[in-house]
Amino acid sequence: MDISPPPSPAPAPPPPFPVLGVAAPLVVSVAVWAVTRSPYALLFAALGPVVAVAGVADQRISGRRSARRVQRESRAAVARLHDEVRARVAAARVALRSRAPSAREILDGGANPALLWRADPGDDGALPIALGTGDAPSGMVWRGDPDARVPEADGRDGSGALRRLLRRGTARPRAGGAPARDPARWADLVRWIPDAPVLVSAAGGLGLRGAPALVAPVLRGVVVQLVHALPPDDLRIASRPAGPEWDWLERLPHAADGLREERPGADRLAAQGSAPGEPGAAAIRLVLGAREVVLAAAPRVESLPAACRTVLDVRGPGTARILAADAVPDALASPPSADPAVPGLPAQGGDGIPIPRLTRTGLVRPDLVSLTEVERLADELADLARRRGLAAARAPLPSRVPFAELPIGGGPDAAGGAGPARRPGTLAAVIGVGHAGPVAVDLVADGPHAVVAGTTGSGKSELLVTWMAALAAAHPPEEATVLLVDFKGGAAFDPLLVLPHAVGLVTDLDGQGARRALESLRAEVRHRERVLRDAGARDVDDPAAAGALPRLVIVVDELAALLADQDGLHEVVADIAARGRSLGMHLVLCTQRPAGVVRDAVLANCDLRLSLRVNNEADSRALLGTVEAARLADAPAGRCLVGAHGVPARPFQVAVTTSDDLARIAAVRATAVPVRRPWLDPLPASVPLADLAAVPPLVRHGPAVADGAAPAVPFALVDLPAEQRRATAAWCPATDGHLLVVGGPGSGRSTCLRTIRASAAAAGVEVLRVPPDAEGCWDAVAAVVARVRDPHGPRGPLLVLADDLDVAVSRVEPDHQAALLEGLAAVVREGPHVGVALAVSARRAGGPLQAVAAAAGPPVILALPTRQEHVLAGGESRLFDAHAVPGAGEWRGERIQVARPPEVGTPSASRAEATRPPGLADPAPRVVLPGDAVHALVTPTPVIAVARLRESGVDAVEAARIPPGWSSDQPFPGSAADGVGTGATARPRVVVGDPDAWLMRGPLLADIRRTGDVVLEGCTARDVRTLLRVRAAPPPLAPVPGRAWRITPEGEIRRCSWPPATPGSPAPPVRQVASAPAAAAVAGPAQPVGISR
Repeated sequence: MDISPPPSPAPAPPPPFPVLGVAAPLVVSVAVWAVTRSPYALLFAALGPVVAVAGVADQRISGRRSARRVQRESRAAVARLHDEVRARVAAARVALRSRAPSAREILDGGANPALLWRADPGDDGALPIALGTGDAPSGMVWRGDPDARVPEADGRDGSGALRRLLRRGTARPRAGGAPARDPARWADLVRWIPDAPVLVSAAGGLGLRGAPALVAPVLRGVVVQLVHALPPDDLRIASRPAGPEWDWLERLPHAADGLREERPGADRLAAQGSAPGEPGAAAIRLVLGAREVVLAAAPRVESLPAACRTVLDVRGPGTARILAADAVPDALASPPSADPAVPGLPAQGGDGIPIPRLTRTGLVRPDLVSLTEVERLADELADLARRRGLAAARAPLPSRVPFAELPIGGGPDAAGGAGPARRPGTLAAVIGVGHAGPVAVDLVADGPHAVVAGTTGSGKSELLVTWMAALAAAHPPEEATVLLVDFKGGAAFDPLLVLPHAVGLVTDLDGQGARRALESLRAEVRHRERVLRDAGARDVDDPAAAGALPRLVIVVDELAALLADQDGLHEVVADIAARGRSLGMHLVLCTQRPAGVVRDAVLANCDLRLSLRVNNEADSRALLGTVEAARLADAPAGRCLVGAHGVPARPFQVAVTTSDDLARIAAVRATAVPVRRPWLDPLPASVPLADLAAVPPLVRHGPAVADGAAPAVPFALVDLPAEQRRATAAWCPATDGHLLVVGGPGSGRSTCLRTIRASAAAAGVEVLRVPPDAEGCWDAVAAVVARVRDPHGPRGPLLVLADDLDVAVSRVEPDHQAALLEGLAAVVREGPHVGVALAVSARRAGGPLQAVAAAAGPPVILALPTRQEHVLAGGESRLFDAHAVPGAGEWRGERIQVARPPEVGTPSASRAEATRPPGLADPAPRVVLPGDAVHALVTPTPVIAVARLRESGVDAVEAARIPPGWSSDQPFPGSAADGVGTGATARPRVVVGDPDAWLMRGPLLADIRRTGDVVLEGCTARDVRTLLRVRAAPPPLAPVPGRAWRITPEGEIRRCSWPPATPGSPAPPVRQVASAPAAAAVAGPAQPVGISR
């Protein structure tokens, strides 16, 4: 506020002498006398000067009278200004004293009782305290001209009134000039408040330098002000100096549990100082709201903690100088500023902190408080706390609290006592005992989410178990459920699984588990949104949604370890943190170090915060706004601090929960209605095929799209975490097409096909299993091709199962592979039109089975060695699992577990075998040569073959010994007796030669083929094409002795076993043999054998 002096009265100028007034009458009188010559005319000449002199005298008399009136008015204005300044100064002094009563006023009873425990730190958190008294700034500024004199106040020089004012104490004499004539005296009078409290912020900490005998009374006075201003709920004394003279601190109701003795450390205001424990040093640590305040004293400034922003140099009893100050902006009547003009007062302190002009000279007169006075005050405050119901706040914390001794429910606030047993719409749970009794936490009232911090061994898991047990004891499963996530392995949460509230336990999330977690939590969010939307409710507390959704508490232990590998979970956690309140989803996030682990977006919604012992002060301050969590004792375990939004952190002892406690809760809360589970367990490693009947299908198939199509065949269990359910994977050939099963060794490919075979057999579907050997594979494909292309063949559904088809194809010689693959392609293309479906397993989808893979539907992808192979097989990269169990895989973008087929010998297995059609024809029956015809044998060892044939009773002769021109209708040129003859015989007759010999005797071979068989033993497919002039490859032969090809007169190429059956011996029954499938698949004129049931 600006103060300006009243205007000074200007002195009136003296009246001028009227020269013309005097001269004019003289001139006129002389003129009259000259005319009249009367002497009386000369009398008028004297009258003019007389009148002029009289007028001048009158003007001077009137000027003096006006000047005295103006002086009186000026003196009155000065008096009014002085009274106004004194009133403003007195009001400012009263305002400062009411803002922060001094220690002396508090102890002498002069402080306003209404101010006890009623202080408000304000938005800036600056709690003012009085360092003492001194000339404090008033906030008023003298705006007078520094060169102008103050108006006189007594009619002469005006100094009397001001001198009298100065003698009263409002100003002090100053050398040089009268006080009233010195404008600087008025500036001092206006600017400073004599004997006013000098206020600083207690939140910035206070350091006192001086001898112990001088600083101890001052430090006691500061503590007196703080414990008088703040109640025990807002101010806690965390540590005290050593020595019996400080025992009175423990008698205050503000003393924390387990008050420690502490000395100031080796830090100083600006640089490192002396070692800790310096003689004469003392420190008191206070917890003020969410901050820590340090009050310290030391013989040297260098020994004071750096946290002290206000430093006072106590020079003697009642005399101290301010070295640095953390001023209270709104307590200063004028903005703080450094004033180096004050002699002996530096502009900055030792650490560069500007020193505000708190006093005119930088000196204060601190209040000195005796030990007796503070002991009496401590007893009075303790008694007052007891009378106000705060005495229990000083009850020591127990070292162990059994869960059975806790009340069931809890109050609404995080640190209050126990309240009603249970209130609807809350999640109140009593979890321990504090100074004031049972401590309850409520995720609804104090949350909606919570963060729990604590180092290893501090009791985090025990706290979570107790919390969930208390929650279950206070609320039925219809109101609250619990999902447990423990990245350490789940051992700590295992006891909670007996509770009906537990809906799942998730442990050790790998890549697949993390994805399931993401999908399941997102699905739960969508489910709750859908339920609330259908009910027309805004949130779970809306009466329209009453009973529709129980609250879900998601407890996550070791959050840091979980998010280190699965960062995507943080987005889901943040989403639940933002929307969980309305959806009834509450997070309890547990970590060793909350700083840097829990993101601000999540932490902003976690108003309920609990901390056991942590390793450093930064973690404690980041979570609770105080360092007390870092100073919790190692023993007993379970010491914890709990705080909520707007409620300071308070200590309590966590209760200990036993398995008997959980069993009792489970018995009381048992319900006949199962609780809906938002989290499904991972698919089991083994699923019996019979269990699929109770699981709904993944896709509900309608009627077959083609006549004779096979029905859906269930074969696996599907994991649908995004829909929070499981389903049956059923292969429907009519809609899914052919099925390709891809997997590495031991992945369960064969099991998958066996399961499909058993499931199809149970549905009455005809099944053909393709043998794994080259001959069987060829014949089976040939039979299926014949069935597909036979216009008059059966049209019923047929499932063709080929296990390890890629291996079977590789066993076929290169000459036969192309024809075999073409036959498979024909089945793939044409089979669905006649009800034939193909299910094939292979190690990879490419290679020779590329055509089959391209025409098949979505593949079943089981375990593969690498992610790249998984993707190349048609799978999704996110579903690759390097540690998949046998049978685990992917189908249609979902995780599956192939069901286990019935054991051999069970009725289901017997039905599966019974529905298998009769076996294919004998791949190589023993050849029987009719005796009414001549036959040809092509072998690389004709001499040996002739000898063996003759020994077996067959007439044989080498082709080289047949005379030119001989024909098969002529007598055979040889006999078993002499080797050459012309007589006919009823025994089989064979002409033997190697491929070269027969190549030279082409006409002979052609003649024999008209009526007899040609057998090629030990030859190649090239020999068949060269000698017989055919394009189609013969059926493949197994690499076993005695395998041969037999070409009938009709041109069919069949396998047979050589040597032939001997004459007279019973011939084996002739079984149908499949002819070359290449002719059926490529050329088309062959007559392959069909498959009968």
